[in-house]
Amino acid sequence: MIVEDAFSVAAPMEDVFDALQDVRTMLPCLDARVTEVVDGHTARGELTVPMGDATMVFAGTLRVGEADREAGAITFEVTGHGAGRATARGHLAVRLRESDSGTTMVSMHADVDVAHSPLRLDGDAPRQAARRVLSRLGDEVTARLVSGAAAPIRGTVKLAAPPVPVPAGRPANVAAAFAEQVRKRPWIVPAVLLGGASVALLAMRRGGKADEL
Repeated sequence: MIVEDAFSVAAPMEDVFDALQDVRTMLPCLDARVTEVVDGHTARGELTVPMGDATMVFAGTLRVGEADREAGAITFEVTGHGAGRATARGHLAVRLRESDSGTTMVSMHADVDVAHSPLRLDGDAPRQAARRVLSRLGDEVTARLVSGAAAPIRGTVKLAAPPVPVPAGRPANVAAAFAEQVRKRPWIVPAVLLGGASVALLAMRRGGKADEL
């Protein structure tokens, strides 16, 4: 199934190229839920496609194929699976042309194949659904470039255990506890040293008696 669409945006071709070749921009502009960004050229997500009175949800991968900045050409490969045995594969070719006024024309040519769909796809419904997806892409890319809004990026969340609360007036560690006791009872250090010396002397005496035996 061949689907074509086009849109223009009041932005330099360089800016449009950068926005389109980044999958972190592409998937949100397709109204897809991003589940994983592998890198700047590959991402996974879920796309909901209205089909008449019903909808189809595809989970899959969007990957940037070839990207030629000078020629203003980008290709994308899409693979996905839906309910049951439903599968979807697509190839999207995008061409950019900048006018003398600074406006960029974007032409899109998509070759899409949907197989084993649980829905009955009659007439022109699949083509119209695909065209709506491309039309939304054009609207979202244009809005983002004109407003300067950044596309949402899936980040990394670092989890850390919260600190264990320490009751007021209680030292937070053993060293602090010992220092606190020494401050309150200055005699504790000589007592500890005297006790250690007594234990060592007793051990030496026992060792000497064992040698005599």
